[in-house]
Amino acid sequence: MGAISNPSRVFPGKRLPGHMGCVRVTVQNLTVVKVDTENNLIAVKGAVPGSKGTIITLANSVKA
Repeated sequence: MGAISNPSRVFPGKRLPGHMGCVRVTVQNLTVVKVDTENNLIAVKGAVPGSKGTIITLANSVKA
């Protein structure tokens, strides 16, 4: 990478920029703390991926 003519190639394993993000993330072992049916809210203990206001899907974890 650069203006040098020798070795005229990029070595395998060279770290280069690429696409990052926009992937599905699954988090397990989170507990539901509270369910508020009046406001349609569910309180989850632990870190939930995504930004504020992101729609997430909750499901029971099934391990094969």
